[in-house]
Amino acid sequence: MTAGAADEPTTLSPDDAFAVLGNETRFEIIRTLWEQYEPDDPANVVKFSDLYDGDAAVTFSELYDGVGYGDTGNFNYHLEQLTDHFVRRTDAGYELTEAGFEIARAVVAGTVREHPRFDATEVDANCPRCDAPVVVDYENHHVSAACSRCSGIWQNADGEDGVLFTFSFPPTGLSNRTPQDAFHAALAFNLNRIRSFIDGVCPDCSSVVEESLDVCEDHDPGDRGGCPRCHRQHAIEVSEVCHGCKSVARGPLSIAILAHPTVTSFYHDHGIEHRFASWETFRRGQSVEVAIVDDDPLRSRVTVPCEDDRLRLTLDESLSVVEAIRETSSVRSY
Repeated sequence: MTAGAADEPTTLSPDDAFAVLGNETRFEIIRTLWEQYEPDDPANVVKFSDLYDGDAAVTFSELYDGVGYGDTGNFNYHLEQLTDHFVRRTDAGYELTEAGFEIARAVVAGTVREHPRFDATEVDANCPRCDAPVVVDYENHHVSAACSRCSGIWQNADGEDGVLFTFSFPPTGLSNRTPQDAFHAALAFNLNRIRSFIDGVCPDCSSVVEESLDVCEDHDPGDRGGCPRCHRQHAIEVSEVCHGCKSVARGPLSIAILAHPTVTSFYHDHGIEHRFASWETFRRGQSVEVAIVDDDPLRSRVTVPCEDDRLRLTLDESLSVVEAIRETSSVRSY
């Protein structure tokens, strides 16, 4: 499969892009082109790659009628402001560029429902700390999961215990999903994003990601949901930052390390199909032990248990595995 196009869109600065999009008619043009786009059309399967013959663009008259604008001259002016960066002109008419699609997707994902939410609902999942039922709710574009009994593994901003995770989740994700489905979808959506961050590629803009460790000094969660200093159970957190689009991901090193192929192989040798973007990974992460073993240079040790065996990984300051040791309780054959 190839990518690329003969007609590359022009480059706009952020200020210029905001200025171009700061008009209701131009947003309506992008929305109309998105609505008339047919993803199943072979001409659209691999957009702008010249792998398929055909031009599925929208004609000027179809676009004009779809937007419902009353002045042809002004409409043409607004369309020209979008052309070359958000809209591409072809022999057959007009279509969205990839930048235009990103704008349309962001608007659709965030506004398809008005203030969607569901109240606290018990789902078929058990707390990794006490095995009690998990309760989920959705508010402010976030799925939150909490233990129905114990103090959980996080404190919220007010210092209240019980939180297991809080993940962003676009309102479109609730469409045709029960709270149980949304719980698993939010995990898959966010853990897949985190995996992209771990691989060094921003899932939102494809820029290089800056990765670092945040270590809580004098960490002491006690029997609370989180340490009073950092509000979390885990002392070591991975921070992933994209300075291109300012996307951020933060989470326990004990979960991030479970994306490593050495861990996948370790579980496989024990007959476990390890899928990173799942509730099972989140649960397994709570049994992983993490410690700093050297400060200069920085070395951290991660111990992954499975049955009676242990996988011990030593990581350097870039979180690359520099040593992997399997500690086996007995000789096994697989």
